[in-house]
Parts: sequence; structure tokens; C-alpha cells
Amino acid sequence: MKDIKELRIQITRKNKFPRLYDLDLLEDTEIQLSQDEIAAAAEAAAALGIKEIRFTGGEPIERKDLTELLKRVKAVEGIEKVSMTTNGIFLCGKIAELKDAGLDSVDILLDTFFEEKYIYMTGGGPIDEAMDGMEAAVQAEMKPVRVEMTVIEGINDDEILTFGQFALNEPIDVIFVEKPNKDGEKLKDSDKEQRFMAAEKIREKFKGVVSVPSADPLVEAFKWFEAKGKVGFVDLERAKAHGAEITADGKLKKALIDEQPADISAALSSLKVEDIKAALEANL
Repeated sequence: MKDIKELRIQITRKNKFPRLYDLDLLEDTEIQLSQDEIAAAAEAAAALGIKEIRFTGGEPIERKDLTELLKRVKAVEGIEKVSMTTNGIFLCGKIAELKDAGLDSVDILLDTFFEEKYIYMTGGGPIDEAMDGMEAAVQAEMKPVRVEMTVIEGINDDEILTFGQFALNEPIDVIFVEKPNKDGEKLKDSDKEQRFMAAEKIREKFKGVVSVPSADPLVEAFKWFEAKGKVGFVDLERAKAHGAEITADGKLKKALIDEQPADISAALSSLKVEDIKAALEANL
């Protein structure tokens, strides 16, 4: 089994505002693991020495039992940190409750600072609420607060350094996440081909940054002198080599990008920690 620092668990596929390139995550998609399955998976992960769990989606906050789920997972012996990846839109009014339940850090999915572009890229999402959610996470002293940006050529590639400056001036890390391009894939409502910018090409735009240690093996991290936050890059090579995620339908992805995940749904539905542990060991 490879060394896994953090196990991601997709706690729901529901998402009222899926990103432009995540349109398979629809609001009316009810597929999700039960609370007992997720708690058992966290126990199995802890038995393997994994100390961190990250809730992903869809949009995790759309799950009605999120607070109780956080409490259960954080109470698992051996789990030291619980994080969440969210669009931030529903975060502002929930952050205190989620922190009290055990949430330690958040990643905010944000691909633009422009309202009109944000509406296009999220199918109508309110950017003001996303920004308020981010600020609420900072005020709640989530550590760290990270912004995840994916760059699409011709859409938001003019904002790369703006996001970099955000990490310079705010106590927030900005992570540029590369996505694989698929031949012939078109942008929504357009004949233009959708092209994700390579992390290496993005990194070339940053001058004067120095390499710094990264607690996340997925992320290559850099920082400007006296900057409040860091900038990081997740290229395809790292995405294919690091990370592990249990999906909402009971599949196990062996890395952030895994086109042939293993089906461990039977082990999960058994609720037997030893069975889930064996499934994780056999497939990671």
C-alpha cells in the first residue's frame, strides 16, 4: 500500500452550482454513502495510519447531516484532522457550527473573481456569498484556508497573477489544479474547445517565488518573501500519483486522477472495519 496522508471521501454528488467542467455533478443527484459507511471508512483509514479525512462532493454542505457526520468522523481514534472542499457559497452561516463539530480546514473552489464570469462558470452561483464564505473561514481560523483554481485558456487565464497576488496579500493559499484535456470537448454554449492550462505553464508566470515545504504531497508549493499565503501547483503527474478518494457510489480512486477506480461498495456496505481496511490495503 502506498503512503497516504489524507483520505478523501465524496460524501455527496449533489451540487446546486457545479463548475463548468463538473457538470456530471448535478443538483438532483442523490447518490451518497450512508453516515455509517463513512464513519466505518474513517475507522478503517485510521487503522491504516491515515490521520486526515477530507470531505468532498458535489457540495458537502448540501448534505443535511454534515454536522453530525463531522462529529462522528472527528471522534474516530487516530483521525487528527478533518477538512472539506467546498464552493463556499453556503459556508458563511455554517462555519461556526461546522468548526464546533470538528472541521479544521477548508478549500474553496474559486476559478474567477468576476461576477459575470463566475455565473457562467457555476451555472448561476452567487460570487458574493462564496467570497463571504471564504472570509468567514479565515475569521474562524481554519488552518489552512486554501483557494483551488483551475485555469481554462480563453476563460480565466487572464486572472492567474491576480490570484497569485491574493496569496501575497491574504492569509490564504492559492492552489492551481491542472485538469486533463479531452479531445473534442467543447465549452458550454460554445463551439470553442475547452482547454485546461498546464500547471507548468502557469508556474512560469510567477517570478521571484521560492520553493517552500508542502504538507500536501499533491501540491508543489512556493512563496514570495513576506507573503501572507503560498501558491501551489497540482500538475497531472502529481494528480496521477498521489491522493486517494472514496466516491459517493463506493468506488476507490487510487489517486486524484484514476480512470479505473476499484469497486469497494460491498466492503463499505458491510460496515465491517476490517473488511473496509482490507479493501483499502488491496487497492492502494
